[in-house]
Amino acid sequence: MDELNKRVLSVMEAMKLSKSSFALALDISLPVLTHISSGRNKPGLELIQKILSNFPIISPDWLVLGKGNMHREEAKSVDLSSEIIALQDLATKMPQMASGAGQVANYHAILLKEILYLNELAPYLKAIQSNSSYFKDEIAQIEQSIVSKLKK
Repeated sequence: MDELNKRVLSVMEAMKLSKSSFALALDISLPVLTHISSGRNKPGLELIQKILSNFPIISPDWLVLGKGNMHREEAKSVDLSSEIIALQDLATKMPQMASGAGQVANYHAILLKEILYLNELAPYLKAIQSNSSYFKDEIAQIEQSIVSKLKK
């Protein structure tokens, strides 16, 4: 008997069905199933499709190719709810952060303008300091002149 025939019969046994109830579930005649179980006939594509449609837990790779397990592997359920919540939280904070960054950039621009303005004033400040020194010297000379006139 062909391996495919054996796998079809294994499905029947795994589902704990008799030949007649298996044939009824697949909507095939009992003689068709008998011919498959005896090895006289091989299962056709239509029968394979009926088995996979009626018994979704059966792995197509196993049934057709004999690879893997008889039963399909259940999809692994992964809980990503905490990651989704964290992403949603970040998504709500991003506009606030962007707004804050915009304010910092505006303050930076204002400070930069002030610094440039102060650099422009530096020569004037040096001139004032120079004039201040000149005025101190002039005041000191006038003071000496007054002191000397008062002593006479």
